Amino acid sequence: MKPDPTSTNRSADERRASILAALAGAGRVEVNELAESLAVAEETIRRDLRTLEDDGLLRRAHGGAISVADPVADLDRVTVPEPAAHPVATLAATLLPERGILFIDAGPIAEALSVCVPNSAALQVVTTSIPVALVASRNAELSVYNLGGTVDPVDDSQSGQWARESLEHVRLDLAFISVSGLTPSGQLLAASPQAAIVKRAAMDAATTVVLIADHNHLEAFGLVKFARLDEVDHLVVDTGVSEAVLALAAEAGVPVLLANTNETEFAL
Repeated sequence: MKPDPTSTNRSADERRASILAALAGAGRVEVNELAESLAVAEETIRRDLRTLEDDGLLRRAHGGAISVADPVADLDRVTVPEPAAHPVATLAATLLPERGILFIDAGPIAEALSVCVPNSAALQVVTTSIPVALVASRNAELSVYNLGGTVDPVDDSQSGQWARESLEHVRLDLAFISVSGLTPSGQLLAASPQAAIVKRAAMDAATTVVLIADHNHLEAFGLVKFARLDEVDHLVVDTGVSEAVLALAAEAGVPVLLANTNETEFAL
């Protein structure tokens, strides 16, 4: 027997009324909770949220929806501005897969890269950077996981036991790692022991590792060694990089992608 179109439409109207009632009471609703309470698939709820957003009745957010007059959401848009574009991030974005689980490290390049991640339900982002998480989670279809931990006020990154233990239990397809420095022998450096542990754990969890850096991040600065250059699958850096670093990458067999503000070049 074919379903009664009138009954189907009435059920959709009732669902959407229930969604709006829940939103009015809480200011935010979650897709998984609505699907459970209304006994429908999560994709059905997502369609309802899209319809209600098109009608101007709510605003979709990561994992659910918020009131169109939500003052917290408005504050987030003011206090977490769009990161400035960065040529290294733009070039690194060409390595983004169509589907999979990504780790995006902290820092300006990582934040710029988070803008480039497609709004796709086939991608998931894992990060220890508060700005990266907030920017990426503006994409309603994208799943974003912030690992938590002790916050570094310099770059709003998180580290410590919580972050490390979380990374020990995840699988990553691609990790974008930032560094504080590179030694002449090819050792990657982090600014602190806490940051080094998290970067190492992300690399260990990832199938592919991409190092993203300005050329001045590849000088011999940084306190703690956490990996070798030959453990990296790609190096993305600007054209100010030194010949010594390019020689190290060539010796390690690491492909280098060079970017500047005028044009993009591929080397090695």
